[in-house]
Amino acid sequence: WRAAANFICGGAGSGLLVFSALSARTAHTPWLLLLGLALVGAGLFCVWMEIGRPLRALHVFFNPRTSWMTREGGVAMLLMPAGLAAAYGIAGFDWITGALALGFVYCQGRILRAAKGIPTWREPLIVPLIVATALAEGGGLWLLLQSPQAMQQAWLLLLLGAALLARAILWPLYRRRLDGRAAPR
Repeated sequence: WRAAANFICGGAGSGLLVFSALSARTAHTPWLLLLGLALVGAGLFCVWMEIGRPLRALHVFFNPRTSWMTREGGVAMLLMPAGLAAAYGIAGFDWITGALALGFVYCQGRILRAAKGIPTWREPLIVPLIVATALAEGGGLWLLLQSPQAMQQAWLLLLLGAALLARAILWPLYRRRLDGRAAPR
């Protein structure tokens, strides 16, 4: 459950950060950015709790050339201060936060793809599926928590619709490509 919480919270938090960073500055934007950071942080905390010896978590930073988990950790180390700067209102950090949040969820998708021991994750469509799911979940949170202001930002509603459509298309494609390779029922 801890690893799943990392992908659930990290994905939803990243998606929320992307939508919050792209939305016009409103009274809700700072706390939505902080909520997105908290979700990403909660997911990472769950992974840290999964490790038998928590100080071993520092080993995650040792292989940036070969490990997507190392890259995820590096992006997270940049995402947190950038998100705080964006929430504080420092100009330009909204865009940086959105880009880093996309990078974070991309790394999560690549972590799953690199898990050679789980055949269903080796499917190349897992990466776009994870990114589309994160954007759909985060965009849904953004819409739910900022609905009156969201209705005034039609292009973000279109982006949310595109994320939902991509997710709806990718899931059955992913499942179909797994036929014959997944474990028998």
